[in-house]
Amino acid sequence: MSLISSKCGILQTTRLILLICISAWPGTPYARDMQGLRVYSASTQLQHGMYYLDAQLDYDLSQAAIDALDSGVPLTFELELEIFQHRKWLWDKSLASFNQRYQVVYHALTQHYVVTNINSGIQNSYSRRNTALLTMGRINHLPLVEKKTLPEDENYRVRLRFSLDINALPVPMRPWAYINSEWL
Repeated sequence: MSLISSKCGILQTTRLILLICISAWPGTPYARDMQGLRVYSASTQLQHGMYYLDAQLDYDLSQAAIDALDSGVPLTFELELEIFQHRKWLWDKSLASFNQRYQVVYHALTQHYVVTNINSGIQNSYSRRNTALLTMGRINHLPLVEKKTLPEDENYRVRLRFSLDINALPVPMRPWAYINSEWL
């Protein structure tokens, strides 16, 4: 299966449709999507009564974000997932939503990049920035929802969005990050 377009696409497996839109959702406190944040591939599959997500995200950071990271400023990214039922005449009905948060920080003393899954607390250390970002962008077999919790004979969609959380930056950096186009 392939994406319909590079920015937004639809993948369908059995009864769950994966809708990938990188555009910012209105009203969120997160940064505009950086030009380098992309979803390369995503798919869902049903195994043993559970739907799972596999995706490959690209964290191609701007030079300003790289400079901040290499100076020891932790960058926090949020992956937002929402399972919803599309309705023609009414608003979409949200069935479930959850967030995965990741933080990457460079430790000058050890010269390693540490990636932390904030939800689980699992940390991994990498000697190269590119390896850390590549690994952070791999989502393998992430449980989404049990099939039995979804009513039969309906189509469902999953929204997937990831963004840099500017509100997680140190306070003095936030105004600059919001207004400086080089940051994003």
